[in-house]
Amino acid sequence: MILDLKTQRGKLFNGDTVVLDYPISSGRSSHPTPKGKYAILEKIIDKKSSKYGKVYGASGDVVESDGDSTKHTIPEGGKFVGAPMKYWMRLTWDGVGHHIGTVPRYPASHGCIRGYSKAVPDVYAKVRLGTHVTVQ
Repeated sequence: MILDLKTQRGKLFNGDTVVLDYPISSGRSSHPTPKGKYAILEKIIDKKSSKYGKVYGASGDVVESDGDSTKHTIPEGGKFVGAPMKYWMRLTWDGVGHHIGTVPRYPASHGCIRGYSKAVPDVYAKVRLGTHVTVQ
């Protein structure tokens, strides 16, 4: 698999043949996606972020829509709800992975590689733990 940061495209291969070419959205400048060669370390269909999400007040209102559980204080009686990261494929143990998300076709994430919702379940089904992934 190749995740191309310049073109914002993901490509899944069977040998030398591209079997799936789809749009992605990588990390924005404040949270860049690290380039390199990786292997899929973990797969979880219905994962939620433990770091990024929404912070709710005691009355249920959103007090921080781009919350960071390590930086934002949870109000008394409130809660933190992690952002959904369905079809999670972990690339690093410090939180970078490939998953379904909003894909505006430019870098917009906190470092992960978001993929188009109609493509990522197919990618997830075809890759195994240890599958090589190049982020370039």
